[in-house]
Amino acid sequence: METTLKLGPYNYRFGIVAAGIGIVFSLMLYFMDMMYEQSPIIQAINVLIPSAVTVFAITTFKKDNNGFLALKQSIKLGAGIFLVTGIISLLYFALFINVVEPDFITNTAQLQADMLREKQPDLDESFIQMQQENTEKFFYISFPFILIINIIIGLVVGLITGLVAKKN
Repeated sequence: METTLKLGPYNYRFGIVAAGIGIVFSLMLYFMDMMYEQSPIIQAINVLIPSAVTVFAITTFKKDNNGFLALKQSIKLGAGIFLVTGIISLLYFALFINVVEPDFITNTAQLQADMLREKQPDLDESFIQMQQENTEKFFYISFPFILIINIIIGLVVGLITGLVAKKN
């Protein structure tokens, strides 16, 4: 069945919601002095937030479309929502590390160097120093990769949700 519903409004609306929840979670971590923690639980929550919103968006789209959902639509919704979420989140993060926490990059590089020293105590200090300088120098290069990974995760979430919920 052909649909008259557009995917764009769902991508924007639910992408903004997911980004907003993620930003609130990030601010919560900041105020609890947990901003630099690399816990797997925190990383999982950062993936689960947009994933849960995407599943909700796909089921909402299906309901609004009289119970019909094509796999293609589900995949597009997943990728679109994660793209919007990623863009907004990266803009917030750039603002955060330049205004709210201007030493974030330096502190992150220092923490990575400390972890490297701890894991490999016989490693040459000049190598660790070079690693720290490169982290500070090339920090912003990670932004496009974060966005690409976001889109890939969105494709997977959309695919899995679409396989479960599709009805042509």
